[in-house]
Formats: sequence, C-alpha cells, structure tokens
Amino acid sequence: MRRHAEVLILLLLPSVALGQVFVDVTATSGARNASMYCTGAVPGDYDSDGDLDLYVTNWGGGAPANALYENDGRGVFANVAAARGVANIGNSAAAAWADFDNDGDLDLYVVDFYEQDYLYQNEGGTFIEVGRTRGAVNMVRQGAETCVAWGDYDNDGWADIYIGKYYYHNELYHNRGDGTFALVGDLGVNDPRDTHAVDWIDFDNDGWLDLYVVNRGQANTLFRNMGGSFVEEGARRGVDDHGLGQDAAWGDYDGDGDLDLLVANVGANALYRNDGAAGFAEVGAAARVRYTGAGWITARGAWMDYDGDGDLDLYLANGGDRQAQPDALLANDGSGGFTDVTAAAGLPTSASARTDAVWADLDGDGAPDLYLTDGWGQGSKLFRNQTPGTAFLRVGVRGLGASATSVDAVGAQVRLLQADSGQLRGYQQVQRAGGAPLLCFGAASGVAYRVEVRFPCSGRQASQEVGAGARGGAGVVLVEPEH
Repeated sequence: MRRHAEVLILLLLPSVALGQVFVDVTATSGARNASMYCTGAVPGDYDSDGDLDLYVTNWGGGAPANALYENDGRGVFANVAAARGVANIGNSAAAAWADFDNDGDLDLYVVDFYEQDYLYQNEGGTFIEVGRTRGAVNMVRQGAETCVAWGDYDNDGWADIYIGKYYYHNELYHNRGDGTFALVGDLGVNDPRDTHAVDWIDFDNDGWLDLYVVNRGQANTLFRNMGGSFVEEGARRGVDDHGLGQDAAWGDYDGDGDLDLLVANVGANALYRNDGAAGFAEVGAAARVRYTGAGWITARGAWMDYDGDGDLDLYLANGGDRQAQPDALLANDGSGGFTDVTAAAGLPTSASARTDAVWADLDGDGAPDLYLTDGWGQGSKLFRNQTPGTAFLRVGVRGLGASATSVDAVGAQVRLLQADSGQLRGYQQVQRAGGAPLLCFGAASGVAYRVEVRFPCSGRQASQEVGAGARGGAGVVLVEPEH
C-alpha cells in the first residue's frame, strides 16, 4: 500500500472541501437529456477545441434521438446531434469514440441492439456514416449487439473493434488501415455467451492489450494477449465472476502500479485486487464495496480521485434495471477500504435508476465533474465538482498512428511521480479515446511532479516535468516520440 509523505498530506488537506463537494448544475448545463431510458454517455472532444463534449445514447423507437452535447468550454452544452449527422433514433445500447482513420479527430461507433450498427467518420466536425452505407464494417447481423470497445490488439497502429452480443458470439474486427475492417474468426475471442460489457486493458503491463468480457449470469472471461494471439485466463487469474454481470471498471485503487478490477453486478459486486503474477484476490467484502446501503443492483462502477487526495475513489451507479435504488460515492480511506460519503459530498441519496456514471472535467476548471444518466425518465444529472482545480493534474496522451501506436493510445501506461523523490503517486492507463486530456490525477499544489508514459505498440516512452503550481484546467499532453 502506498503511503503519502506527511508533507503531502498537509498540502492536500486545504483542497478537500469541508462542506458540500458537488453542486447540481443540470438545470443550467443544457445536458439533461430527458429520455425515458438513456443507456449511457461517452465524453470526447469531437471538434478538437480542447474541451470535452458528450455523446448520449437513448433506447426505444419512440424515445428522443441520441444527443451530441457540444461544450462551450465552461460546461454549458448545446445538442448538435442533428446538425452533425449523429441523431440516431432507435435502440442505441452504447457508443464509443475512436480515431479509427488516424487523421487527428474522433470518429464514432454507435451500437444498435436490434438493427445494423453505425460507424461515423468525422470530417471536420461533421459525421459521415460509413458502416451501413459504405460497408466499412461488414458486420455479421446475427444476435443483438450490446457493447463496443476500441483497441489496437495487434499493435499495428490502427484501432480495432470488439463487439459484445446477446444470442450470438462476440466479434472482433481488424482495422485494415484503409478505412475498412475485416472480421477475425481465428483468435479464440468470440465468446458465445450473453455479453454485457467489454474492455481492452493491459492488466499485466506487458504492452499488449488484453480483453475482459462481462457476461450476464455466466462466467466472465479474461483473454490475455500473447503478442497478437489470445489465451483465456479468467479462471486461472481468479476473475471469472459468475454474477449477473453489468459492467467492469479498471483502476489502481491500492496505488501499487497495476490495474485492479471492480465487477458491477445485479447482486453482490466484486473487487479483484491485482497481485501481479499471483493473480487477483477478491476483496469486495473487506473493502466494503459488495453492497451499499439499500443498493444491490449496480449498473456501472466508475473510478476517480474526486477529492484530489491521491487515492482512487469509486462511484456506484445503482438501480440500472429500473428498480429504484440510491447511488453511492465511496471514498478510498488509503488502507484498502471505502466509506460511503454520498450525502456529505452533496450528491443525491434518494432512489433512482442510474444507467451510467461518467467522470470528466466538463467545465474546464481542472476538477473532475460527474455526469449521471437515467433509465427511468428522470433525465440525466450533471454535478460540478467544487474542489479547487489546483488539487488535480489532467493528462492527455497521443500516439503517432500508422506503424506506431494508434493515435488514441489505448493501453498507454501513465505514471505520476513526485519529481524530487521519484516516488509513484498515481498510475492509470488510457482506456478510451477522448481527444482532450481525459486522465485526472490528484496532485498537491506546491509540489513538482513528473509524468511518464509508456506507449503500448512501440514501447517508446515520453516524460514531462510539471512544476509546482502548474495546475487547473490546462492539463498536459504527451505525444509519442518518433525515436
């Protein structure tokens, strides 16, 4: 367990709000999204203006169309989905950003549960559909798509697509680098069970993206990447959770430099501590994350150091199956356990039917805000984090693309080190594309740091010194070096 030096603790104390940490700004944000059933939201800087926008997916033929909320830079949003060509009306189960053509802007994949999915290519801020209309992804239309994840599994510098399904096996599509994708059927990752969530992560820090698959009422699977081919190691590693799986959230909650795993279930959640070569140990009960008060249905888990104290905290979005239950914000106590601080932080304690929880600095002040989507007609909620932005350091990572790391740099390993001692203060991986700085570390004002990045494809490294006082909304961006 990482221990903070006394001086660091003293420096951080003033940045932790003594009263209410969050304030509800939904009414003035323009991002309420009053759908009867919203399935989720993904942040991304689609227009490359330096702030994070939101794409929100809705469900039901009569539901409002999906929304693309453009950020004015201060956390006020306007829905431009129709004008930009991405206002799908249907049963959208999920969406994910990625720069699949490595041209420097974010493209968009939208999952449709019943019909053919959509692949949108970003052309200067306007989107052209190239999946259905141009055959860029010749998808096998069997089963029902539920989820999607982008990741460069073969380290060729191009982002590939993995699709999770019900009623048919999952599918992996290889990015050819010419704007089209080819179905891959010989790598053993086409899980035939009912999949609810998928994640590309490098759990063993070897520079190759592994694949975790959350299955509904059936064993979850961990496909370890052995250099472009895969071996199923869920049971051997101890993460073959058999619950009614909803979601997986990866984060280094114990500060030891590798990713741990929270599995959100209908029923008991599980927290798997990554112990390296020894595998994972399930510590959910001891850490107090299995159940939270009256909440036993968790739709999403989301890690973030919301208070800037250097430890990852956890938000549980509960009631996602339309059974109203209260959410929970669980604060990391620094010794392996979590405490429910929902009410003290100023977040709702009343029952709701959340479907997603998204942490992102949406107003550009440096502190991570919280966006919650709803599956019961109450509309989404946006809560502004009032912790001073000087308590955080935002980091963005970009690969070179083509023969190097894909531009999105999914799988890049990012370490925050104290500059004078070299002591590890935080470890994260890039787990999704976003454009603007997406990673957020707790970082005391008045302390100098060094950010180090290891890129997954080339193995190249980049680093940047961050002087004392260099905090707030600007953030730092590290680009893969050419040599």
